[in-house]
Amino acid sequence: MSPATSAAVPSAEAPVTGWFMFAYLLTVFAFYTALFAPLIASISVKLSQISSAGDKALDLGAILAPGAFAALIAAPIFGALSDRTRSRVGRRKLWIIFGCVVMGMGLALMATGTGLVALGAGWLLVQIGANAALAATNALLPDLVPEHQRGKVSALMGIALSLALLAGPYLTQFTAHDNLLMFLAPWAICPVAIILLFGAFKDKPAGQMSPFGLADLGRTFWVNPMRYPDFGWAFLSRFLVFMGVAYFLTYQFFFLSDQLKLNEAEALKALGLSQLITTVVTVTFTLLSGWLSDRIGRRKPVVLVAGLLVALGLLVIGTSTTITQFLIGAAIYGVGQGVYFAVDMALVAAVLPNPEDTAKDLGVFNIASAFPQTVAPVIAPVFLSIGAVAGGNLPAVFIAGAIFAIVGAFAVMPIRKTR
Repeated sequence: MSPATSAAVPSAEAPVTGWFMFAYLLTVFAFYTALFAPLIASISVKLSQISSAGDKALDLGAILAPGAFAALIAAPIFGALSDRTRSRVGRRKLWIIFGCVVMGMGLALMATGTGLVALGAGWLLVQIGANAALAATNALLPDLVPEHQRGKVSALMGIALSLALLAGPYLTQFTAHDNLLMFLAPWAICPVAIILLFGAFKDKPAGQMSPFGLADLGRTFWVNPMRYPDFGWAFLSRFLVFMGVAYFLTYQFFFLSDQLKLNEAEALKALGLSQLITTVVTVTFTLLSGWLSDRIGRRKPVVLVAGLLVALGLLVIGTSTTITQFLIGAAIYGVGQGVYFAVDMALVAAVLPNPEDTAKDLGVFNIASAFPQTVAPVIAPVFLSIGAVAGGNLPAVFIAGAIFAIVGAFAVMPIRKTR
């Protein structure tokens, strides 16, 4: 980090066009669809084919944890590289292309592999590619979008992410009969989206920056929370809320199949319905909350309410004995997710420490999203083993997620740079 630079993020002055917004949001949607489809459904479906009934939940953790750790490392590294890249292709565009290709390779390996090692290695590549692409894509918000449009674009990004959460599992319902289709169909829109995006903006050149040496590599993973406490509190808040999100995303299928005793087809159908309800509610409340947040000029109270609603939804799901109760919990969770997505990126843009390290700092902040994907499955056996329930104590997993989300909701309150 360069101490001489201002703490403000880059100030884009010209409003972005509607075409740029469309292409940008389509790209966000495409990458998250390709990422969420295996995370929520496809990996679980394949584990049902190759793992024993009692080992599925543990095998899921063994596959997800290394990939999430790769994401933890990849996001800040590729963010820093993106900030410093001087390619003729463009500093953001180069890494978006790279990420798209690596994701496709990983998904193909997951589709064609026959064991846990291939599945895990493929997921490792998917996470590396996704985080390389998203580190560069997310940096376009502070690069190009002026302050007065960031609340709107942040809310629309939340909607794109919500639609991706629906699209992935929805496609899986129709492609589960063919592993290649199941893993690659959600990715197919990525190349189309980035072609449209590249035609909608001109990449900003990298400024004069110091060479990227080994010492810089270490600093890539660090923003001093004592020096930048607002960044530290925002990081902690997102990390804890995303612990709850991680449990919601990864253990729904097994809750439906093992706790509510649905067969694979029924569980996939219920999962698709859950994601549909969650998405509709999320999109609705993202729009309302994004408008309200810009109107009142406040972010922190919105994040607080969002985290508490996420927690309530997880508690309802974790205590479900019927599909109806499960879906009610998913709807409540969707309200919280929608409120959170509406202001998340706007709040993050307000607390970034250094305008010269935007993508790097966003990459560090992305650790707060990626690290729960490592931690959640690693510590899940602690909750699964409570009471020695056959197949694992899945309700305890969701209740633990709710507790994390509650603490994360309150962690945003000490932030001072934004209200």
